[in-house]
Amino acid sequence: MSTTETREILMPDLEGAEEITVGAWSKKEGEHVAEGETLMEALTDKVNAEIPSPVSGRVEQLLLKEGDAVKPGQPIARVKPETAG
Repeated sequence: MSTTETREILMPDLEGAEEITVGAWSKKEGEHVAEGETLMEALTDKVNAEIPSPVSGRVEQLLLKEGDAVKPGQPIARVKPETAG
């Protein structure tokens, strides 16, 4: 029996922005997210971007609220990957 560990999703670098604001979350805790599906919207002074999930699974925890400031590389959510089987 194998267990799949929860993965931390990190804020990507958005065109060199030093501070990013969490826009709207597209998913809630407990919901399923597919790999490549939008997890949240990120806002900077240069660009607004949709942040996709790098993995399919269940959203375990959203680590930030809408309006929070976040830096590139900072954890934004935890997703428990689905197991193939």
